[in-house]
Amino acid sequence: MRRRFSQIFLVAASSFFAGVGLGSFIDPRLSRIFFYSSVILGTVFFTVKFKNRFASTLALMVVLFGFGAFYFNFRQVKIDQAHIASFNDSGKITWEGTVTEEPDWRGNKVNLTIAATKMSVPKEQAIVGRVLVTVAPYPEYAYGQKLVIVGTLETPFEEENFSYKRFLAKDRIFSVSFYPKMKALPGEGGNFLKKRLLNFKAAFMERLNQIIPEPENSLVLGLLLGARRTIPSDLQEAFKITGLSHIVAISGFNISIITALLGGFVVRRLGAKAAFLSSLLFVSAFVVLTGAQPSVVRAAIMGLLGVVALNLGRRTLAMNVLVVAALVMVALNPNLLAFDLGFQLSFLATSGLVLLGGVLEKWFAAVPNFLGLRTILATTIAAQVFVTPLLVFHFDRLSLVSPLANLLVLPTIPLTMLFGFLSAVGAFIAIPLGYLAGWPAWLLLHYQIFSAEQLSRLPFATLALDNLSALWVANYYLVLLLGLFVLHARAREQKIVNFRNYGTKIPA
Repeated sequence: MRRRFSQIFLVAASSFFAGVGLGSFIDPRLSRIFFYSSVILGTVFFTVKFKNRFASTLALMVVLFGFGAFYFNFRQVKIDQAHIASFNDSGKITWEGTVTEEPDWRGNKVNLTIAATKMSVPKEQAIVGRVLVTVAPYPEYAYGQKLVIVGTLETPFEEENFSYKRFLAKDRIFSVSFYPKMKALPGEGGNFLKKRLLNFKAAFMERLNQIIPEPENSLVLGLLLGARRTIPSDLQEAFKITGLSHIVAISGFNISIITALLGGFVVRRLGAKAAFLSSLLFVSAFVVLTGAQPSVVRAAIMGLLGVVALNLGRRTLAMNVLVVAALVMVALNPNLLAFDLGFQLSFLATSGLVLLGGVLEKWFAAVPNFLGLRTILATTIAAQVFVTPLLVFHFDRLSLVSPLANLLVLPTIPLTMLFGFLSAVGAFIAIPLGYLAGWPAWLLLHYQIFSAEQLSRLPFATLALDNLSALWVANYYLVLLLGLFVLHARAREQKIVNFRNYGTKIPA
């Protein structure tokens, strides 16, 4: 009974997610009609064959599918005269706002997310909404700073293969402005706690800059803080070719693998409770170090739930835990499901760890688990099976050396993060103390860079796959889910057979 309820819940949630995805493509007025039609159709299914379990489940799926499409459009921000986006593409304006996110440095420019508060030209009024403002690196601006801005607003661009408008919509940003005139205003805004976290992050980065040289310094900042902007472009390309970009990306996949390795090391020595507490401590520290950015918090929740789910021992229950988390996030912001690739990859990768990780680890029983090699191999392949089609669809390339690269590099990541963290902490006390942990951190970082660069130079390292259709990706996941269903059904049957055989061997 409990298993059946869990399965119905997963089917119902999947129907809602599918509806949300559809809602991102259809007209808002059409989504309302679609929802009403699905309610009528679902009611007919349920009324005609209400005693049939399949018909009742199908009715629920139809209604939730329609509701998902309606909900996506219902939750969209309404652009009215009080929203700053209503002034897009209408000439120069003067407005005031507060920097609400950490400045995003991108080489010779900086992106600022500014929440509008007041309009003074062309007319004076209170306004709301967020704008992505691109400025020169200097003068520098900080989180919580109040500014007056003079310039034009533009609607984010849309192209055939990429919609910047949809990409920014997930963060509730509907306007962009390039190099306007800006002047600082007296006073500060923003969240007090977040401001202190960002100040600590800046001090932490400064200590690492003093201890570890480049390019290893850029890599350790990426590992510990998700700061990829300073990583050299050639090294970033090597990581892309070898499928190692995730080690410096803030994602549920990355956090799940690292916490799984950490938990596996601790559980063998101190038990499951200590393993969970250590994973919780690691994730909490990671969130603090990165400044508690919304994307980091979402990835941390997904990654930690992935580890919890893996320890539950029951795949259906584990998936329910992940799906509940995803439902809450999508309910708060439906744009995450439709437009946030990071959220999509985090959910898919963590689902892969739950549904396929344990199976693969049994298949790889002959592989020694020294330094967690078997766990790394199983979790990496499980996650890659789930995320690769989506990555290829978006980036038009398939890494053929990714399993080998991950096998060589991932075992060293937890120690690298530990020594990197200790080197910064030591430097807060005294610079020589920072060097004690900095040297082993540098050696590990150098090894990781060397491995990525050498593997990326292989002639067969990557395969170009241009113009992969969305239909192909959908069919892939359909076949994958059917295959997993058959695989787990056979495993269940084998457990029943083994139990019955065991019963027959008990002496009378």
